[in-house]
Amino acid sequence: MINATTHTGAEHALRNEAGTVRRIGPQAFATLLGLELLLVAGVLIWALSWATPAATPLAASHDLTPIQEAIRARIGGDVDDPLIEVAPGLSARSSNLRGFSLGSTTYYYYVEGAANFDPYSRGSVDASEIEVLLRDSSDLATVVIYRLL
Repeated sequence: MINATTHTGAEHALRNEAGTVRRIGPQAFATLLGLELLLVAGVLIWALSWATPAATPLAASHDLTPIQEAIRARIGGDVDDPLIEVAPGLSARSSNLRGFSLGSTTYYYYVEGAANFDPYSRGSVDASEIEVLLRDSSDLATVVIYRLL
């Protein structure tokens, strides 16, 4: 005995199951595309802000020439830099203790191998709170110039 079935019932079931296809219109597509672009732009801006440094370093060492000359003049005594007594019998130059301003920035320095009273040498600031701008070893003593972040 042969049992033959027709497919007409199956086709009818598939047609009812699928129903009508719903599609979004051009305005909805443009809105979704705009939201996606805003999301990508936001992630890009966040990534760029995370990757940039907190403080912009000086562009080149030639920018530090006036600062370097000013510090060498203070250390050498060519510029009037009064001595301040920090302890009985111990004095330091005012610029070594308080730094000096050139433009709108205050610069500090210390001489390696000597007694220094700048904020970093005193321990008032941590190494993560300063930006070393120049390590000048052109003279007998090495002078490190920095600024606070």
